[in-house]
Amino acid sequence: MSGDLVETAAGTVRGTSERGVWAFKGIPYGADTSGDGRFRRALPPEPWPSVRECFEYGPSCPQVGYEQLIGAPFVAEAESMMGVLGQERVTGEDCLVLNVWTSSLDETARLPVLVWLHGGGWSIGSASAPLYDFSNLCRNNGVVTIGINHRIGILGFMDVSRLDDSFADSGNVGMLDVIAALRWVREHISAFGGDPGNVTVFGESGGGAKTSTLLAMPESRGLFHKAFMMSGAMPEAQTPDVAWNKTANVLGRLRIESDWQALQAAKVGHLIEAAAGLPGTAGGVVKRGEAFSPVIGPSLPGHPLDLILAGNAREMATVSGCTTDEMLAFMLFDPDLWTLGIDSVVERLEPVLGDQAQKIVSDYQAIRPDDSPSSLLIAIATDAKFRIPHIRMTEAKIEAGGMPAYVYAFGWGYGDPNGVIRSLHGTDMPYFFDNLEKAPAAAGPHAEELVKVMSGSLATFAHAGSPNHEALPLWPAYTLDRRATMRFDAAPTVEDDPLGAERGCWRGITLNGLGGA
Repeated sequence: MSGDLVETAAGTVRGTSERGVWAFKGIPYGADTSGDGRFRRALPPEPWPSVRECFEYGPSCPQVGYEQLIGAPFVAEAESMMGVLGQERVTGEDCLVLNVWTSSLDETARLPVLVWLHGGGWSIGSASAPLYDFSNLCRNNGVVTIGINHRIGILGFMDVSRLDDSFADSGNVGMLDVIAALRWVREHISAFGGDPGNVTVFGESGGGAKTSTLLAMPESRGLFHKAFMMSGAMPEAQTPDVAWNKTANVLGRLRIESDWQALQAAKVGHLIEAAAGLPGTAGGVVKRGEAFSPVIGPSLPGHPLDLILAGNAREMATVSGCTTDEMLAFMLFDPDLWTLGIDSVVERLEPVLGDQAQKIVSDYQAIRPDDSPSSLLIAIATDAKFRIPHIRMTEAKIEAGGMPAYVYAFGWGYGDPNGVIRSLHGTDMPYFFDNLEKAPAAAGPHAEELVKVMSGSLATFAHAGSPNHEALPLWPAYTLDRRATMRFDAAPTVEDDPLGAERGCWRGITLNGLGGA
C-alpha cells in the first residue's frame, strides 16, 4: 500500500500524518464482546469491505466512575494540565481497538515496538487520554507505539466459570484481550514499520500491574520481549473462591443467580451499577484492592510472583519503578491529612495492613524519628502499594535468573505544605512519554532535561534491552547485594539500596500491590 493506507487481515485502514508521524486510531483487533461474547475470549474482528478511516479513538470499555473507584472527586483541571481523562468520551462493549503511531510505513524499517497498557487500576481508563498520544516519542526516538483498549472491571475480570465450562477463562478475559492485541501486533506491525521480533510492553499504575501479570502468563510467551513497569505491580492474583464470592454478590444484586444467558443479555449499565455497589468499592484502590482483577485459572495458573520466580520471565529484560510519594495523589482530599496524629495514621493504614498496621508504623517511627505523622502515612502507604511490590517482583525475577532487571525511582516534584518535596503518582509520565504539550503542568526549566533522560531511557530500552544512554550515569542492573536504583530528579543519580531499612520492615508481610481485594 502507499500513502497513509495499510492493509490488515480484516481490511484496509487509513491514518493521518503530521510532522512525519502517522497515527491510526481505533483499529479493531477483536470482535464486539457484547451478548454471546461477554465473559468469553475475544474472537477476531469482523472484516470491513472498504477503507476504514482510523482518525478518531474507538470506544472505551464500559466502566465505573473515577470517584466510585478512588473515593475522591476528579480534579477538572487534570485533563487540561496533565492530559488525563476524568470520564471516557465514548464507551461500549465493541471496545477491542488499538492505536498506532509510527514514523515509517516501510515494511523494511524494522523499528522497535512499544505497546502501551493504560492505567486506571483494573477498573477504569483507556488508551484514549491526550497524554497517551505518542507522536513525540515516535518522532524523536525511532519507535512504533501502540495503545490498547481492552475489557476492564466487571467485564474484564469477573469470574463466572462456575456457571458454565465455556466461561473457564472469564476471570482473565481482560488480560487475554491484551494477548490478542499482541498477536495482532505480531501479525501486522511490520506493515506499520515495526519489528515484531522486538516488542516492549510498558504500562503505568494499573498498566504496570497488567504488565507484571503478562510476564507470568504462559500464553504471552514469544509475543513480547521486554517489559517496562511504571508505578504498578501485582504479586498476587485473586483466588477462585474469593473471586466467586464477588460474582455471587453481583448475581444476587442482578437477581440472576445461575442463569448465565440472562447475565449475557443484561444491560451493561446494570452490570456496572452492580459492580459499583460491591462492599468496599469506593476508594478501593487505596484500601485492600479493587473488586475485580485477574484470577488464578487456566490462563494464569498461579500468583504472578510465584510464576516469575519459577522462571516465566527469564528471557525478558525488565525495568520497573515508581515515584517517591505515590499515595499522596490519593490522599489530597483528606481534609485532616496535614494535621494527623499518629493514632490516625494507624487507623488509615488498617484497611491496607490489618493487624500489621501498628507494627509497621512503630518500625517506621524508629527509622524516621523526625517525620511527621503525615509523612509517615505517605511513606508507608506508598511502600505498601507500590515500592515494595515492585521490589519483590524484581527480586523474584533475579532469583529465577536470565535477562537483567533495572529499577528506578522518580523524585522530582513540588513542596508540600511543610516544604517537603513530593513526587506524586503519575507525575513521571509526561517525561517518559516526551509529551509536555499535553501535560503543561509538568513543564518548566527542569522539564527538558527530564524528558531527555527519561524518554531516552524508555526508547533505548526498547531499542537495545538496556536503559543506559549517554545522558545518564551508568545504570547498573539490579542485584540482591547492591540494589542499584536510578533516581530521576533534577540530575539523575544512582543510589544503592535506597530506603533499605524501610524495606526490611516488610519481611513476612504479604502485599498484593495493585491486585484485587
